[in-house]
Amino acid sequence: MRRYLQGTLDYACGVYAVINALGCTHGIDLQRARLIFQESLLAFSEHPLLWKAFVRNETDHYWVVRHLLDVWCSSGPWKLTQRRPFAGQGGCKEGGGPDLARTRLYLPEKEPPRGPASPAAAAKEAAAVWASLNEWLGQSAGRGRAVILRFHRFLPGLEDPVVSHWTAAARLEGNSLMLHDASSEKHALFVLERGALCPAGDERAPVRIAPESLILLGRHGG
Repeated sequence: MRRYLQGTLDYACGVYAVINALGCTHGIDLQRARLIFQESLLAFSEHPLLWKAFVRNETDHYWVVRHLLDVWCSSGPWKLTQRRPFAGQGGCKEGGGPDLARTRLYLPEKEPPRGPASPAAAAKEAAAVWASLNEWLGQSAGRGRAVILRFHRFLPGLEDPVVSHWTAAARLEGNSLMLHDASSEKHALFVLERGALCPAGDERAPVRIAPESLILLGRHGG
Protein backbone atom coordinates (compact mmCIF):
# COMPACT_ATOMS: atom_id res chain seq x y z
CA MET A 1 0.00 0.00 0.00
CA ARG A 2 1.41 3.36 -0.97
CA ARG A 3 1.87 6.03 1.67
CA TYR A 4 1.14 9.42 0.15
CA LEU A 5 3.54 12.14 1.19
CA GLN A 6 3.48 15.90 1.09
CA GLY A 7 4.12 17.00 -2.46
CA THR A 8 2.71 13.81 -3.99
CA LEU A 9 -0.86 15.05 -4.40
CA ASP A 10 -0.23 18.77 -4.68
CA TYR A 11 1.82 20.94 -7.02
CA ALA A 12 2.85 23.61 -4.54
CA CYS A 13 6.61 23.20 -4.98
CA GLY A 14 7.00 26.85 -6.02
CA VAL A 15 5.42 27.99 -2.77
CA TYR A 16 7.61 25.65 -0.74
CA ALA A 17 10.71 26.78 -2.63
CA VAL A 18 10.23 30.38 -1.52
CA ILE A 19 9.35 29.41 2.06
CA ASN A 20 12.37 27.12 2.28
CA ALA A 21 14.62 29.82 0.84
CA LEU A 22 13.38 32.13 3.61
CA GLY A 23 14.15 29.36 6.06
CA CYS A 24 17.73 29.47 4.82
CA THR A 25 18.10 33.25 4.80
CA HIS A 26 15.98 34.27 7.79
CA GLY A 27 15.26 31.09 9.74
CA ILE A 28 11.51 31.74 9.70
CA ASP A 29 9.52 29.65 12.17
CA LEU A 30 6.53 27.38 11.58
CA GLN A 31 3.93 30.03 12.37
CA ARG A 32 5.33 32.47 9.84
CA ALA A 33 5.82 29.75 7.22
CA ARG A 34 2.18 28.75 7.63
CA LEU A 35 1.12 32.38 7.26
CA ILE A 36 2.95 32.70 3.93
CA PHE A 37 1.56 29.37 2.69
CA GLN A 38 -2.04 30.09 3.70
CA GLU A 39 -2.20 33.71 2.56
CA SER A 40 -0.59 32.87 -0.78
CA LEU A 41 -3.04 30.08 -1.56
CA LEU A 42 -5.96 32.29 -0.53
CA ALA A 43 -4.70 34.95 -2.94
CA PHE A 44 -4.48 32.39 -5.76
CA SER A 45 -7.99 31.12 -5.06
CA GLU A 46 -9.45 34.58 -5.73
CA HIS A 47 -8.53 34.14 -9.40
CA PRO A 48 -10.38 31.04 -10.74
CA LEU A 49 -8.26 30.50 -13.85
CA LEU A 50 -5.02 30.75 -11.86
CA TRP A 51 -6.36 28.56 -9.09
CA LYS A 52 -7.47 25.83 -11.48
CA ALA A 53 -4.10 25.87 -13.25
CA PHE A 54 -2.26 25.82 -9.93
CA VAL A 55 -4.08 22.84 -8.41
CA ARG A 56 -3.99 20.86 -11.69
CA ASN A 57 -0.37 21.70 -12.56
CA GLU A 58 -1.46 23.35 -15.81
CA THR A 59 1.22 26.03 -15.51
CA ASP A 60 4.99 26.26 -15.16
CA HIS A 61 4.67 28.06 -11.79
CA TYR A 62 7.06 30.90 -12.66
CA TRP A 63 4.33 33.32 -11.62
CA VAL A 64 3.93 31.52 -8.28
CA VAL A 65 7.56 32.04 -7.31
CA ARG A 66 7.62 35.64 -8.51
CA HIS A 67 4.38 36.51 -6.74
CA LEU A 68 5.62 35.19 -3.40
CA LEU A 69 8.97 36.94 -3.72
CA ASP A 70 7.33 40.24 -4.64
CA VAL A 71 4.72 40.08 -1.89
CA TRP A 72 6.82 38.74 0.96
CA CYS A 73 10.43 39.56 0.12
CA SER A 74 10.45 42.99 -1.55
CA SER A 75 10.18 44.87 1.76
CA GLY A 76 9.66 44.31 5.45
CA PRO A 77 11.38 41.84 7.76
CA TRP A 78 12.12 39.29 5.03
CA LYS A 79 13.44 41.66 2.39
CA LEU A 80 15.83 39.97 -0.03
CA THR A 81 17.98 41.11 -2.89
CA GLN A 82 16.99 39.20 -6.02
CA ARG A 83 19.32 38.56 -8.93
CA ARG A 84 18.39 36.65 -12.07
CA PRO A 85 21.61 36.08 -14.00
CA PHE A 86 19.85 34.52 -17.01
CA ALA A 87 16.67 36.62 -16.99
CA GLY A 88 17.15 37.84 -20.56
CA GLN A 89 16.68 34.36 -22.01
CA GLY A 90 13.35 33.18 -23.37
CA GLY A 91 10.13 34.86 -22.24
CA CYS A 92 10.83 34.47 -18.54
CA LYS A 93 11.69 38.08 -17.87
CA GLU A 94 7.98 38.93 -17.73
CA GLY A 95 5.03 37.80 -15.65
CA GLY A 96 4.37 37.21 -12.00
CA GLY A 97 4.43 40.00 -9.47
CA PRO A 98 1.90 41.09 -6.87
CA ASP A 99 -0.93 41.74 -9.37
CA LEU A 100 -2.28 38.27 -10.06
CA ALA A 101 -4.94 39.64 -12.40
CA ARG A 102 -2.21 40.35 -14.96
CA THR A 103 -0.15 37.21 -14.63
CA ARG A 104 0.59 34.63 -17.31
CA LEU A 105 0.28 30.88 -16.76
CA TYR A 106 3.38 30.10 -18.83
CA LEU A 107 6.64 31.98 -19.29
CA PRO A 108 8.30 29.90 -22.02
CA GLU A 109 11.87 28.93 -21.36
CA LYS A 110 14.30 29.55 -24.21
CA GLU A 111 14.96 25.85 -24.78
CA PRO A 112 12.78 22.74 -24.43
CA PRO A 113 13.18 20.92 -21.11
CA ARG A 114 16.03 18.77 -22.51
CA GLY A 115 17.98 21.89 -23.32
CA PRO A 116 20.04 22.74 -26.41
CA ALA A 117 20.18 19.99 -29.03
CA SER A 118 23.92 20.44 -29.50
CA PRO A 119 25.97 18.61 -26.82
CA ALA A 120 28.49 21.44 -26.88
CA ALA A 121 25.78 24.08 -26.35
CA ALA A 122 24.18 21.99 -23.60
CA ALA A 123 27.53 21.64 -21.83
CA LYS A 124 28.17 25.38 -22.13
CA GLU A 125 24.75 26.17 -20.66
CA ALA A 126 25.20 23.78 -17.73
CA ALA A 127 28.68 25.13 -17.02
CA ALA A 128 27.35 28.71 -16.95
CA VAL A 129 24.60 27.77 -14.49
CA TRP A 130 27.04 25.93 -12.24
CA ALA A 131 29.43 28.89 -12.33
CA SER A 132 26.63 31.18 -11.11
CA LEU A 133 25.78 28.77 -8.31
CA ASN A 134 29.40 28.49 -7.31
CA GLU A 135 29.94 32.25 -7.37
CA TRP A 136 26.87 32.88 -5.19
CA LEU A 137 27.04 29.96 -2.75
CA GLY A 138 30.64 28.81 -2.86
CA GLN A 139 31.70 31.11 -0.02
CA SER A 140 28.26 31.84 1.43
CA ALA A 141 28.48 30.29 4.91
CA GLY A 142 26.79 32.62 7.36
CA ARG A 143 26.04 35.25 4.69
CA GLY A 144 22.27 34.78 4.42
CA ARG A 145 22.27 33.56 0.84
CA ALA A 146 20.08 31.08 -0.99
CA VAL A 147 18.96 30.19 -4.51
CA ILE A 148 15.67 29.17 -6.05
CA LEU A 149 15.68 27.13 -9.24
CA ARG A 150 13.62 24.84 -11.44
CA PHE A 151 15.09 21.58 -12.65
CA HIS A 152 13.92 18.98 -15.15
CA ARG A 153 14.67 15.33 -14.44
CA PHE A 154 14.86 12.66 -17.16
CA LEU A 155 14.95 8.92 -17.60
CA PRO A 156 17.26 7.37 -20.21
CA GLY A 157 15.84 7.46 -23.72
CA LEU A 158 13.02 9.90 -22.92
CA GLU A 159 12.83 13.46 -24.17
CA ASP A 160 10.12 14.61 -21.80
CA PRO A 161 10.99 15.11 -18.13
CA VAL A 162 9.54 12.77 -15.54
CA VAL A 163 9.35 15.76 -13.22
CA SER A 164 9.82 19.52 -13.43
CA HIS A 165 10.36 20.85 -9.95
CA TRP A 166 11.01 24.10 -8.08
CA THR A 167 13.36 23.94 -5.12
CA ALA A 168 15.71 25.96 -2.93
CA ALA A 169 19.33 25.55 -1.89
CA ALA A 170 21.80 27.38 0.32
CA ARG A 171 24.90 25.19 0.37
CA LEU A 172 27.40 24.13 -2.23
CA GLU A 173 29.79 21.47 -1.02
CA GLY A 174 32.45 20.85 -3.62
CA ASN A 175 30.59 19.47 -6.63
CA SER A 176 27.32 18.94 -4.76
CA LEU A 177 24.46 21.42 -4.51
CA MET A 178 22.60 20.58 -1.29
CA LEU A 179 18.89 21.17 -1.77
CA HIS A 180 16.65 22.48 0.99
CA ASP A 181 13.70 20.66 -0.53
CA ALA A 182 10.14 20.02 0.62
CA SER A 183 9.68 16.55 -0.88
CA SER A 184 9.39 13.47 1.30
CA GLU A 185 9.35 11.04 -1.61
CA LYS A 186 11.80 8.16 -1.34
CA HIS A 187 13.39 8.80 -4.73
CA ALA A 188 13.31 12.60 -4.63
CA LEU A 189 16.50 14.50 -5.34
CA PHE A 190 18.04 16.24 -2.35
CA VAL A 191 21.47 16.78 -3.92
CA LEU A 192 22.28 17.95 -7.44
CA GLU A 193 25.70 16.73 -8.48
CA ARG A 194 27.73 18.68 -10.99
CA GLY A 195 28.43 15.44 -12.87
CA ALA A 196 24.68 14.90 -13.39
CA LEU A 197 24.23 18.41 -14.75
CA CYS A 198 27.44 18.53 -16.77
CA PRO A 199 28.18 14.97 -18.01
CA ALA A 200 31.30 14.21 -19.97
CA GLY A 201 31.30 13.78 -23.74
CA ASP A 202 28.04 13.59 -25.66
CA GLU A 203 26.06 11.98 -22.83
CA ARG A 204 22.69 13.58 -22.14
CA ALA A 205 22.38 15.04 -18.67
CA PRO A 206 19.82 13.27 -16.43
CA VAL A 207 19.07 16.59 -14.73
CA ARG A 208 18.94 20.08 -16.21
CA ILE A 209 18.50 23.37 -14.39
CA ALA A 210 16.54 25.85 -16.50
CA PRO A 211 18.85 28.89 -16.57
CA GLU A 212 15.95 31.35 -16.64
CA SER A 213 14.60 29.97 -13.39
CA LEU A 214 17.74 30.68 -11.35
CA ILE A 215 17.17 33.37 -8.70
CA LEU A 216 20.04 34.36 -6.42
CA LEU A 217 18.69 35.60 -3.10
CA GLY A 218 20.57 37.53 -0.46
CA ARG A 219 19.63 38.88 2.92
CA HIS A 220 20.45 42.57 3.17
CA GLY A 221 23.97 42.93 4.49
CA GLY A 222 24.82 39.39 3.40
